[in-house]
Amino acid sequence: MADSNGSPEHTAVQRNVELISALLNELDVMGVREFCVAAGARNAQLLHLLLARRSVVYHFVEERSAAFFALGRVMHSRRPVAVVTTSGTAVAELFPAIMEAHYQALPLIAITADRPSRYRGSGAPQAVEQMGFFGNYVVRDVEMEYRDAEYHATVGRATGGSGPQHFNICLEEGFACFEAEHRDLPARKPTPHPALEWDKVGISKFWSAKGPMLALVGGLHPADVPAARQFLLKVGVPVMAEATSNLLGDDQLKSQLLTGGESVMRAFDAKRVVRLGSVPSWRWWRDLDAREDIPVLNISRAPFRGLSRTEGVVTCSWDVLRHPDFHVPMVASAMPVNTDAERLERALEANPLSEPAWMGHLSRVMGEGSMVMLGNSLPIREWNLASEPPPTGAAFFANRGANGIDGLVSTWLGLSAQSQESWLIVGDLSAVYDLGAPWILPQLKAGKRRLVVINNGGGKIFSRVAWLKDADEGTRRVMENPHGLSFEPWARMWSMDYRLITVPDQLHDDADEGAAIWEVRPDMLQTEAFWKAWQGS
Repeated sequence: MADSNGSPEHTAVQRNVELISALLNELDVMGVREFCVAAGARNAQLLHLLLARRSVVYHFVEERSAAFFALGRVMHSRRPVAVVTTSGTAVAELFPAIMEAHYQALPLIAITADRPSRYRGSGAPQAVEQMGFFGNYVVRDVEMEYRDAEYHATVGRATGGSGPQHFNICLEEGFACFEAEHRDLPARKPTPHPALEWDKVGISKFWSAKGPMLALVGGLHPADVPAARQFLLKVGVPVMAEATSNLLGDDQLKSQLLTGGESVMRAFDAKRVVRLGSVPSWRWWRDLDAREDIPVLNISRAPFRGLSRTEGVVTCSWDVLRHPDFHVPMVASAMPVNTDAERLERALEANPLSEPAWMGHLSRVMGEGSMVMLGNSLPIREWNLASEPPPTGAAFFANRGANGIDGLVSTWLGLSAQSQESWLIVGDLSAVYDLGAPWILPQLKAGKRRLVVINNGGGKIFSRVAWLKDADEGTRRVMENPHGLSFEPWARMWSMDYRLITVPDQLHDDADEGAAIWEVRPDMLQTEAFWKAWQGS
């Protein structure tokens, strides 16, 4: 590929422009409009063209936050969002968010700049094995490179379906002469989605089984609520809904919604279970692994059954709810009586400063239309147990794909980028995982953001694990990571307002906009007393 300039550097730049143009054309076809960039020398030309095209570009100082922020944008918009890195170890920082996107079946797009493939295995700086780096966690893996005077796109993996994708673009050195613009290449037609396949025999067997049925619902995008509601009304069975189902407080389903958590599910003695949305956080669900006598029907956007057993478990795409051949019979299982409701209420009233009680206090100060993220495990379970009905129009989210606690603050900020009011309720160790996340705040739309850290001095969720209760003090200390940290310096570092909250009266809010860290310190004695009263432990 020669040109009038003739210099090797100019030739390299023109080749890079061809590669970047091909990549951007591909992303245009996919509908990518937002980019989260952690800049470096290797991806500088790509960033230059992105900015010239007036794409929505968020810029970050490190890659892990960028990836989880992009994940949050995907969760909110349900459109593909790209995260762009330089080469070398920067690529590895994307892996946790890619794993989470994989298990949520979300189109997070990883774009990794690379040195030309001839450097691989040489030990040259930032020359690592980037192609195929994410393995089975991406649905498509493409490498783009200019070799032998022509452009090559090598597809290493292409399984189809929804999920993260990886584009590794091998770029030559050279930027000084870079003045070229993005080339508009011919538009490629989008790849059609394969026809919906579903196990009609397995579904028929599920509906023909006998006995009471229970519906478990979690992890629904607000846009999926109407289809879920229609299905649940038609089947007419009791519904145990997590906060992330966005069904709590639903007027049309109020006669079917159960309260009280695990004890109600155990008392119901279901003989069939239908799961809508993500894998539930309840222990009762995990116990279904040992109950092959209970058939399970999963209807979800992610293709995972959520149980290790395959016997009696059917998994269908969410699109099956719109299929004309998907017939839903009326089952109309009787509603169980929640005999523990009064006991739960008494335990909360007697321990108003316990961790679960704080969920109720927080739910009462959230505004209508709030975006709320719960992260992860213990806050979700406590919210399910003890919160008040959610504010009108509130939307709840959580990272319940891989169930990890890393990147939760960054994911929330991605979710809240366009929100007027948003809340994150997160544990102290989860917050420590993501201390660099607020870097992005100056680039976001102004809004009221409340980052609530439930600081119980360590990983107290492990104190609820049965075998750990009897462990020696040394083992418990290693598991729980006890500490005496304050989150006030963190707030100061990022110029965020800070409030230490120890009693509910301190939850009043004086400001409509701006970001603030609210550090809630529950009374640990009351927390223990609550669990003893509620669970007898």
